[in-house]
Amino acid sequence: MPYFVDATDDVLTFDGIRSFLGGQASGLQSDLLAENQVQQLQNMTLSPKGNLETRVGTTNFCTTATSAVGSVGGMRYYETSTNEQLLTVTNGRFFSIDTNGTSTMQPIDATWLQSTNTWDSYSQQWANGYSVLSTTEVSMAQFNDKMYLADADGDFHFWNGSIITRQGGKVRAVTVTTAGTGYTSATAIATGPNLGGTVPTFITTVAGGAVTGVTVVDGGSGYLTAPTITIIGNGSGAVATATVSPPPQGLRLLINTENRLFAVGSGAYRNTLYASDILDPSIWDATNSIVVNGDDGDEITAIVPYYKNRIIVFKKRRVFQVEVPSDAVTAADWIVSIISNNTGCVATGTAVQVSSDILFLSDNGIRSLVRSVADDFSSVGIPISEIVKDVIQSINTQAIAVSTAMYYDNRYFLSIPTEANDTNDTLLVYNTALGAFEGTWTLKAMQFALTNFNAEGSRLMLKNTTGLISKYAGFKSPAGTTSSDYVDSGTAYESFVRTKDFDFNDPFSLKYGSHFEVVFDNSFSNDANIFIQRDVDVGDVSVVPNLNIASSTLTLEFTLPAVLPSSVKKKIANDLRKYEKWRLINIKISSSANKMAIRQIMAAANPDTIEIQKTI
Repeated sequence: MPYFVDATDDVLTFDGIRSFLGGQASGLQSDLLAENQVQQLQNMTLSPKGNLETRVGTTNFCTTATSAVGSVGGMRYYETSTNEQLLTVTNGRFFSIDTNGTSTMQPIDATWLQSTNTWDSYSQQWANGYSVLSTTEVSMAQFNDKMYLADADGDFHFWNGSIITRQGGKVRAVTVTTAGTGYTSATAIATGPNLGGTVPTFITTVAGGAVTGVTVVDGGSGYLTAPTITIIGNGSGAVATATVSPPPQGLRLLINTENRLFAVGSGAYRNTLYASDILDPSIWDATNSIVVNGDDGDEITAIVPYYKNRIIVFKKRRVFQVEVPSDAVTAADWIVSIISNNTGCVATGTAVQVSSDILFLSDNGIRSLVRSVADDFSSVGIPISEIVKDVIQSINTQAIAVSTAMYYDNRYFLSIPTEANDTNDTLLVYNTALGAFEGTWTLKAMQFALTNFNAEGSRLMLKNTTGLISKYAGFKSPAGTTSSDYVDSGTAYESFVRTKDFDFNDPFSLKYGSHFEVVFDNSFSNDANIFIQRDVDVGDVSVVPNLNIASSTLTLEFTLPAVLPSSVKKKIANDLRKYEKWRLINIKISSSANKMAIRQIMAAANPDTIEIQKTI
């Protein structure tokens, strides 16, 4: 039975993509995508003009802070007036890396000194040592020209540019509990610090033969527990006790904000938010801590500094805001309010501030703090990543906690473990300026860090599971790139795009193919390949293999005589008439190596509007 068409002959119809600003929409039905969306992107980026381009690659920065054994660890850039270092923990060992990429491994965490003083025997002292399990996640924050490390594994550590040691407390006060008798003068002395450090100094006052007070002049450093106070003099019976407030044991999730360090406890204290004293990481008073929403069966997974004295506290299924007023005396003055009671963050490293928003990975995709605030407590809005939910669904949920993210170059880079992988093997890229996904990249990153070596500007560093650190070339302008910028540490990578399924505005009729046309922009690749896939095909059909799309350009300086290139754009057209009829068709364009840039993809076909009636 013929379909009714008023024309004498079947007209030539067109479909295609003239702008790619919609990015990848692989989570939607492939023939219902918008005109500017595609099914799949790999190792591609979106230009502001809406073109597609192969992403730039990476170069090795440090190859010596590595281990054959995979690990989690941590990484952070450290800068003071005298130091510029990239700090990393790989396979449980601490490395400092200089501007040239040369690494120095610090000793393991061990007892290094034991000595005695006049009044008591010190216990152990530590310095310049650090070690944790290879699977331990290490959080770092710079504060008072030191880099602090929290790993939920015992003592709190800091790096001062040359050694790493444990952060102890100091003597805050000495209380005279028994005044004694017969004193005309007295001296209070404290036992030595048990984490290494300095002994405090006091002024002891005497009146009427009794010790009336001990004033702390210098609280010393390195105390894990309160020292024993001994009062010597020509009287007897005076007794005093010291007060210290060292960092709690097992801290994790460390940040620096409001002139304090904030951290979260572990184990039984997994929902406790702690704060140091203002500008003093040796004092962590118990009154400067709160339990966020009690022990509600959930645990804090991430804390992110936010504007206006606020900290956003994420649990796996909830989100809270903690406001710390500038005049707050204790945590009793902090204001805790709930933002979302039905979604949270499942991976610590994925909660990242993006302009005035915070993006994070929830159990059903990438979410926005601003959107979560807009949701009410009884409903959950659609995740930002709903459009690529197939990628989200590929995440190995057993290893999702190792996922991590970074905001750089107007992009939210989310590194995830997919399928059976227990380490991150895929990078999902969200362009925040365009509000579109640029698909997946084949970079494997366990941690990110932004550096500023030699005041060169912000540079993105990536560390893989064995500790190899590479520098991403995203800081280069498109005009400043060469073919050597499109490799990852010297290794070529494939980039490709698969279009939506074209139906030529007729989802019903079968089509006779006419032709397709691809317009390439400035490219370096000499091995591009074009495939088609019809709804009747099992896989891709190669139509134009091994295509040289490299643009001819004239680069300064050049020797005369020279010939200016006519154009840096190449149009490739190919016949589709030899292929059997189909209802839907998509086009895949790939480059086995180097840069490929695409301006548009168009196709033409004749709908077969007269078809003999048949039994399907």
